[in-house]
Amino acid sequence: MKTVRIGSGSGFWGDNLDPAIELVKKGEINYLAYDFLGEPTIPLLQKMRRKSPEKGYVPSISTVCRTVLPLCLEKGIKILTNAGGANPEACAEKIAEVAKELGINNLKIGVVITDEIGDKIDDLVERRLKLINLDTGDEDISKIRERIVGSYTYVGAEAYVEAIEKGADIIVSGRTTDDAAILAPLIYEFGWEWNEWDNLALGIMAGHLIECAAACSGGITSLWKEVPNPWNMGYPIAEVNENGELIITKVPGTGGLINKVTLTEHLLYEVHDPGNYIMPEVISDFTNVQMEEIDKDTVKVWGVKGKTAPESLKAGIAYTDGYIGEGECSFTWPDAVGKARRAIEILKHRFETVKLEAEEVRYDLIGVDSCHWSASPEPDPDINEVRLRVAAKCREKKEAAKVARETTSLMGVGPIGATGQLGAPAPREVFALWPTLVPREEVKTRVEIKEVETVVVKEV
Repeated sequence: MKTVRIGSGSGFWGDNLDPAIELVKKGEINYLAYDFLGEPTIPLLQKMRRKSPEKGYVPSISTVCRTVLPLCLEKGIKILTNAGGANPEACAEKIAEVAKELGINNLKIGVVITDEIGDKIDDLVERRLKLINLDTGDEDISKIRERIVGSYTYVGAEAYVEAIEKGADIIVSGRTTDDAAILAPLIYEFGWEWNEWDNLALGIMAGHLIECAAACSGGITSLWKEVPNPWNMGYPIAEVNENGELIITKVPGTGGLINKVTLTEHLLYEVHDPGNYIMPEVISDFTNVQMEEIDKDTVKVWGVKGKTAPESLKAGIAYTDGYIGEGECSFTWPDAVGKARRAIEILKHRFETVKLEAEEVRYDLIGVDSCHWSASPEPDPDINEVRLRVAAKCREKKEAAKVARETTSLMGVGPIGATGQLGAPAPREVFALWPTLVPREEVKTRVEIKEVETVVVKEV
């Protein structure tokens, strides 16, 4: 019976790189999927591209290519990744450069390029297509038009499938859905049609379960005390056969934990409505999903149903939205919390004195109320230390710079036991997101194949 095994090599930009090597060497996988992108990541990459046109992709793709690509080519494992970020073409160039350094011959790089919806805003508005902000309900995108720095659309697996069909060894894209890199190999290998809703939903469920890597195999779970050897976390593998059976597992002997609890928790992660999990290819219904632990760290999953694909795709339009200035200061026992609260009072008066123009100012006592805010209980009065963080969102950079300066001054104005902060961070530019829906026919995607051939000159 034909079986396809797909490993998850990364859940985010900055994730550990060595678990993927373990997957390639011992996981008996056919495909390796790397997810590097999240909502905060794209604007950062778009900012990088604004400064340097040859950048805008995830830099760690170089390390991936040096450590994993040669092994994958040797074993016939294809790599799919959204590391292209805001600049898939430049990402492909970097991969080609590294491949030549390594002496790799006959490499095919698939490049998935999606046109930016931000470039079409004026045309869409002129045609009276509303780009409603999904968070606020605001319909007037013109208020941010001059501050837009980039955009992306969550496209699905279709272009990945095309790149596999064209023989690509490694495929890079910009912002696809997190599930696309897992769904695409299944569509290709089993010849699923684009209207086989239950099969597509099975692929989406497989992708949703493993795309966050360690989060599926014990990294984020209520059973965190029971997770063995989390410093050697085994990243998950989705195994699917031609009968539509899905098994989630990991490399034997690695750390981590895969069972019904960890998978159920992750199945519901980032899902607003389990009956309608909306992806470009299909709307999945998770409400009747069942699981069975068939071996150690091995769970069979079934029961997902699929519905017709949505008519719209989700898009994100990033725009500049001022600056954040921040500073920190620690306070020591005795009465550390009282000192920190006194410092907040001092800062509020100082901000009035220097006429700080801020849209919002936030004060956090780290270790006391920074996570739960007003719902936090009163702290132990004998707490050993507390750290104050103050941050202000300002329209102008020069205003944001006042925050660090005033926080640093706490070293002198007190209260006693204040450490202040030397080398406080400079104001950072804020990128905000305008999430919206666009008709899928407005989103154009194409696939290019870049072939790398290394010419070896023999000495005579």
